Amino acid sequence: MLSRNQEQEKMMQVIYSVLFYEKNNEEYDIKSLIEGIFDMEYQEVDVYPKECIVKTLLNKEIIDEVITSNLSEKLKLSRINLVAHAILLLSIGEVKYVGEINKSAMINVAVELAKKYLDDGEYRFINAVLDKIL
Repeated sequence: MLSRNQEQEKMMQVIYSVLFYEKNNEEYDIKSLIEGIFDMEYQEVDVYPKECIVKTLLNKEIIDEVITSNLSEKLKLSRINLVAHAILLLSIGEVKYVGEINKSAMINVAVELAKKYLDDGEYRFINAVLDKIL
């Protein structure tokens, strides 16, 4: 059984994969992505991560609008690293659409993911954007 932090990391990886496939206009199967990243059959994956992934992706356009409205005028969403975009989507989606995590805990998770997957200092960007939104 995965810890909540491990689940969140895998959820971010699924969302990143979706962003990657969409950016390259490639088809994907969400169940196959979840199975591959969680390394188990879809039915064996807990309901919570599947709910977070699905609700985040269903509300992606709304979340992207929120992110865009909280970026500096010089920065466009299309220029953000896909990993950073995935972290932002997951964080906002999990808090706004699933709601089983408090905002400060989610920001901490997002910052830790950013420290692990992004270049030095980019966690500050994630922290700043989420601080405005959440």
